[in-house]
Amino acid sequence: LESLDDEDDDDEEEEEEDDDADADGEEEEEDEEDEEEAAAKQEIMDQTETDLVNLRRTIYLTIQSSMQADEAAHKLLKLQTKDGQEKELLRMIIECGIQEKTYMKYYGVLAERFCKLKREHAEHFDELFAQYYATVHRLETNKLRNVAKIFAHLLHT
Repeated sequence: LESLDDEDDDDEEEEEEDDDADADGEEEEEDEEDEEEAAAKQEIMDQTETDLVNLRRTIYLTIQSSMQADEAAHKLLKLQTKDGQEKELLRMIIECGIQEKTYMKYYGVLAERFCKLKREHAEHFDELFAQYYATVHRLETNKLRNVAKIFAHLLHT
């Protein structure tokens, strides 16, 4: 009789363990669902600045593909840049002008066009002037000449 009672007790323990295992399985499923929800809510931060590189490439290609400064200005305005990207657009105009072997009036006229469109652009060019003035000692002679002529054109107009 004792052996039958022991077997019954063993069977009851196994059933309890099975119930516990089922409860653990349900908890694991809930944990997995919570992790999936947390992952869905989590935002991915792109720190490679791919957007900035693509914007700069687009601006450069637009400037280089235009025949006249007015055409370039019109195409650049159609890009519909965001608030933080406007300053980068103006910086790229100057950067493109700096890279030329000799000064091209094209970049001065393009910068002038943006200054005349919005007062904010003129203020951004003021800030860029201060930045370039602070780092002018790092520029080569040719690049220094080009940046000076671009800003001289803006001051003249």
